[in-house]
Amino acid sequence: MGIPNLLRFMKPFIEPVHIKKYAGQRVGIDAYSWLHKGAYSCSMELCMSPRSAGARRYISYFMHHVNLLRHHKVVPVVVFDGGSMPCKSATDEDRHKKRELSLVLGKEKLEQGNTAAAIDLFRKAVQITPSMAYQLIQILKTENVEFVVAPYEADAQLAYLATLDADQGGIAAVITEDSDLIAYGCTAIIFKMDRFGNGEEFRMEKTLKTVKDGLCFQDFDQNLFTGMCVLAGCDFLPSVPGIGTKRAYSLISKHKNIDLYCQVLSTLKLDKRYSMPDDYIDSFWKTLAVFNHARVYDVKSKSLKHLKPLEERYLNYLAGNLDILGPALAPSMARAIAEGRLNPVTMETFDEFSRTISPVEFIDTSALNVASQYGSQEILTQESTITICSSEESRDDIAAFVVDDITSGEQKCNKGVLALGKFLPQKHSSPAVECKEVKPKNTPDNNPFKKRKLPTDQGKVPDQNELLIDLDEEEAVVLCSSLSRESVGPAESLDRNGVSTGLCWPLTQESVASIPNERSSKRQSQQEAIRNITNKNKDERSGLLKFFMRL
Repeated sequence: MGIPNLLRFMKPFIEPVHIKKYAGQRVGIDAYSWLHKGAYSCSMELCMSPRSAGARRYISYFMHHVNLLRHHKVVPVVVFDGGSMPCKSATDEDRHKKRELSLVLGKEKLEQGNTAAAIDLFRKAVQITPSMAYQLIQILKTENVEFVVAPYEADAQLAYLATLDADQGGIAAVITEDSDLIAYGCTAIIFKMDRFGNGEEFRMEKTLKTVKDGLCFQDFDQNLFTGMCVLAGCDFLPSVPGIGTKRAYSLISKHKNIDLYCQVLSTLKLDKRYSMPDDYIDSFWKTLAVFNHARVYDVKSKSLKHLKPLEERYLNYLAGNLDILGPALAPSMARAIAEGRLNPVTMETFDEFSRTISPVEFIDTSALNVASQYGSQEILTQESTITICSSEESRDDIAAFVVDDITSGEQKCNKGVLALGKFLPQKHSSPAVECKEVKPKNTPDNNPFKKRKLPTDQGKVPDQNELLIDLDEEEAVVLCSSLSRESVGPAESLDRNGVSTGLCWPLTQESVASIPNERSSKRQSQQEAIRNITNKNKDERSGLLKFFMRL
């Protein structure tokens, strides 16, 4: 994807950055790059059960990053890929065959029980479709996030937006994983942005003025830089065997004028070390034309236009066949695609999907409020989640999914509370006993040999008429001796302050006698301590009186 090894070659010119640098500015997002990364987490579901709820986790991943940008006051502008470029058809077909092969191999590994290998293959088999993008677009509309579907390549659309001012809908930078943006001449690009907002920034203007690690682009301009990328190989045209990024840089550096392409191509053709295809020179110029003049959508005029005005030298190589830059579309059709109402591949409307997607749970951004105090390494306390339900699914399936999602959330919350409870100061008072309702047992729980604990929150010695609470690991059984077996049935329960307290059984004299009277001994020891203190105070007062009586 993109120019092979270009980012590694340009590493000296790439610097770390945090997305908060662009606070208050508009930043473009290569939607399919985030969709691909989000699909890694649910690749098996997308390949085996694409209509299941688990197959929509890519939306949660995408919206988490969108909310991250909004938290840092960055305005996201999401750009989706549209139709395929004619000059990219061979690359698309080859990738499709590889995905099909990975899908078949992944299913075989899954049948063999090798889940890890199957997941790796499923990740290679995942394909982002316009219908998946359409589902995400419905959420973006609900969340008031700006988006546009490019007529063809999202890279060209992003590069076009980067040339506009902010008041005209322009963007200050692009977030992507595709190095093709460099060949398109985008001014600022952020690669490899993580879930905390950290990434790697490439700035074209700074690169063309800097010398680092023996690499000098001071004599380069944007056209020469694009030519170097095309020579190194791209999605539109593979490189000549034996020519990589480093070799392409060396060839371009030897010539500092616009006619270098003819000289370089002639040199490669005559060099016996390289096997150049006969049609490579013609394809080279057509590829340059695509990077400079691809058709994009103009939001202002609601129609298609070229990325840059066409130059005569490219027209000669195109021979009037401008469809290489992307076939022309009627303004109404281009607008329908840009607004997400028309499938850019099949050119059919999404009416069949209308009202099938409804948001159930939206993203909670409250967890991001504590992030700014931790510097560049942002810490999130809660995952951004989103749940999408389709009307094609049954109501029972939807309800079951929502209940499972809520139950899992409660379990995670309970675990977090228990973990935090270890750090709380322990109270000296007796803890409150929570009595859970228990199912009636076949035999009464009045075993006199069973160890029982007495309540510690009462001040008097319990007698036979008091409740004895048995603290078990999972249930609390209340024994009531004041009730007869005739007045309370075996399945009847008492209610204390609106809480069911369990089953009531009459106590026998033997069971009462078997209960240790710990409260009585504690009471006696406390009374003896009080008597000792009182006697001591009396002795002190009598001693003082005798002293004054002598005077």
